[in-house]
Parts: sequence; C-alpha cells; structure tokens
Amino acid sequence: MKTLLVESDPKRQERWEQRLRDLDAQPTVVASCADAMQLPNNSRFLLAIVASSEIDRELIQGAVRELKRQCQVVLCLIDRQDAQADRAAYEAGFDGCLFDDSSDLEIATKIGQANDLEKIELRLAQAQKLESIGELAAGIAHEINTPIQYVGDNTRFVQTACDDLVDVLQSCQALIATLNEEGDVDKAKQTLQTSLDDADVEYLLEEIPSAITQTLDGVDRVANIVRAMKEFSHPGVSEMALTDLSNAIENTVMVARNEWKYVAEMETEFDPDLPPVSCLPGELNQVLLNMVVNSAHAIAESLGESSEQKGKIKISTHLATPFAEIRISDNGTGVAEEDIQRIFAPFFTTKAVGKGTGQGLAIAQTVIVEKHGGAIEVESQLGQGTTFIIKIPIDQTRTPEGLSDAEQTPELPKANSPEQLAAD
Repeated sequence: MKTLLVESDPKRQERWEQRLRDLDAQPTVVASCADAMQLPNNSRFLLAIVASSEIDRELIQGAVRELKRQCQVVLCLIDRQDAQADRAAYEAGFDGCLFDDSSDLEIATKIGQANDLEKIELRLAQAQKLESIGELAAGIAHEINTPIQYVGDNTRFVQTACDDLVDVLQSCQALIATLNEEGDVDKAKQTLQTSLDDADVEYLLEEIPSAITQTLDGVDRVANIVRAMKEFSHPGVSEMALTDLSNAIENTVMVARNEWKYVAEMETEFDPDLPPVSCLPGELNQVLLNMVVNSAHAIAESLGESSEQKGKIKISTHLATPFAEIRISDNGTGVAEEDIQRIFAPFFTTKAVGKGTGQGLAIAQTVIVEKHGGAIEVESQLGQGTTFIIKIPIDQTRTPEGLSDAEQTPELPKANSPEQLAAD
C-alpha cells in the first residue's frame, strides 16, 4: 500500500515518514499540496495525510478534490485539542482527521479502513459492470449466435461438397485405370464428364471459396465479440493505465451492438493524432456503455415502436490539448433545457417509470470529473437530439493554478484565527 504525506515542517515530516515506514505504508513525502498535485496521476495512493498547517496557506476545496483524485482517503493531521482546525478540515472536504499524538494502532486502523473502502469500491464497480453485461446478455448471445449459425451452415455445405469432390476424384482414379487397361479414351471421358455433371463442379468451384470466406468472417466476428467482452468485463484497477480510446470505444460499441443496431446507424470517427490517455479503463468503459445505451433508448423513444426508420449515433474523438475529447451524439428525444442541469444528479431520470434508475449519468459525473479531473458538457435540444462531450486530461499532472473557476473556491478560514471563527 502507498501513502502520501504532505508536511512542510522538516522535523514532523521526518517523524511521520518514519512512523509510516514502520507500518509498511510506503510513504511518499511532499512539502505542500501544490507539490502533491504535481505528481503524475498514475501515482495512486491509498491514504493521504495532510498537515493542518497546509490548510492555512493553500488548501482550498478544489485542491482537496484534486487530492481525492489520487488518493482513496484524505485525512488532515491536526492537534487533538484544536477544534478550529478540526472544523476547517471537515469544511475543506477531508474524510477525517489524525492527531499529532495518534497511536500506531490508530494510524494502522485508518490505513485498514482506507484499504477496505478501496476493495469495496472496486467490487462495486465490477458489480455494476457485470450488471450491465447481464442486462445486455441476451443481445450479446444473439450477436454471437448469428455468425455461429452461418458458420455451421457453411461448414455443412463444405462437408457435402467434399463428398461430391471425393466422387469426382474417385472417377479420376477410375479413368486412369480404364485408360491403362482398355485404352478406351471416349468411354473414360464420358465417365468423367458424368461425375463432373453429377457433382455440379462449376457450382462447387464458385461457392466453396465463398463459404470458406464467410465462415472465417463469422469466426472473426465471434472472436471480436468475445475479445470485446473480455476487455470490457475485466476487473477494474485502482491505478491509471495508458488506454487507447479508439479501442475502448470500439469494444463498447461491440458489446452494446444489440441495443442500438435495430434503432440507429452507428458512425465512429477517431482522431489519428490522439495519443493513449492515462485513465481508469474499466470505469471509463462503463461510462461509455451507459451513454451509448442512453442514446439508443432516446432514439427508440423518438422513433416509436412501429417506425421502420433508424436514427443515428456518432462517436468521435478529438485532441483538444490539454484534453482528449470524446463526443457522443444522437438524434433522439433530446433533453429539456430545465432538465439539463439536473441530469447528473443521482436518481434523476427523464425516462418513463421503470425504464431507468437515474444512476448512469451520476456514475459518469463521478468517474470523469472526480476521478479523472475532466469535464462533461451537454448540448441538447428537445426533439432534436443530444451531444455529450467528455473531456479527459491527457497530462494528468495538475496544480491549483490549473483548476477551473468552479473549482477555485475561496481560501478556508485560518485554523488559528479567532477573528475568522467569530466572523463565521
């Protein structure tokens, strides 16, 4: 397990670093929160311990959120008797506090709780992913069954063709024997021609290569579906990994194919200049799946059950430095203007009762904004369609100066300032 210690005082830094090493907590030590946020985001930590002195100078709520992107749990290190620092820490969004005189048992307990929380979140993410796959299972089975059927049909055809070709080859052997024994060329030619006509060799020569090609295409399609399923359902990891977004999108489109193919044409457009992006691939796949399924449902609702027309879903990627941008567009029902600001709220849904849980976009908000430091934008017109724009930082190193205006909240009250406490 890895921990992060944020402490500028050399003596306290040395003392706490040693305590964490004694607990096998593998500490990384930095002097300030700004230094912590300059660490690459693939430097994931189970626990961060931030000295209360850092609150006075630079810890703002946005910065705490940034720390939580890299750390499972963020604790504030305060004096046990300092109620003001305790209050300021919770206002800043810390998950709890440790004290200067905390025992090794208390520290070990906090580490254990953080470890348990991480395991629970990983299991929950995997359960959500498997739930999605379970909901799509019938469609995926259909997608596999279709190519398997024509693989079987073509294989049986080739088997029958082989029987006919065996007859032809046997006739050729008989022809050679006849010529050797009797020398009657006309009789041998007539026998061979009869075998060729019975086997319909011209038809076989035309159809056998096509049947083999279709069979191989079917095998490839099944293999692609299985590969997409395997990559999509692979257990999530707690650390960032370089991910090819084009491949992740293609896998998601494949897994969700039966959800959209009856109601929409799918178009993908990938930026060839987009580099691999550091992200949590399993959780990003879940977000993409939720949005593709949402688009399919929106189009189905817009077209109605009796419509023979199809809508359109387009997924594109774009390098918009410093972000990798994913656009998912559909020409479905759209979202009313008054609902746009609420669609990311947990349990809010525009679908009919029983059709949606209101969790898909809430999960997307958590994964993209909180865990990746990215953004989700929505462009929608009621009755025209919706575009979701996902932005993920390519360079996962961010500092407080790099935060958006929304994240730049005022500095917290000084933990040792009675005037500030009175003003509150």
